[in-house]
Amino acid sequence: MNNLFIQIPGFGNIAGPTNLKPTFNNLASFLSALYQVAIFIAAFLAFYWLVWGTYQYIMARGNKEDLAKARSRIIWAIVGLLMVLLAYTLARFASEIFPPKAGFTPF
Repeated sequence: MNNLFIQIPGFGNIAGPTNLKPTFNNLASFLSALYQVAIFIAAFLAFYWLVWGTYQYIMARGNKEDLAKARSRIIWAIVGLLMVLLAYTLARFASEIFPPKAGFTPF
């Protein structure tokens, strides 16, 4: 009896994960991965702070002290998001201007 195989478009050769471990061949690849994680965490925390400040602003119910605290939290969250965006943009810009050279070590 012949086996019937159905091939779903886009999933032709499905194999198990072969390369789950990141390979850090040098310090630059490690720092690059660390930088990406740090940017992600910083952006997440700034966005969370923004949502939390907005929630506090809604729940202040006209209390001037609570409104001022919530407004301050929102402003600093926006500043944090802009700083994360600026850091990411500058790093991408610098990587385009100064491409890494093969075999180059700065030490």
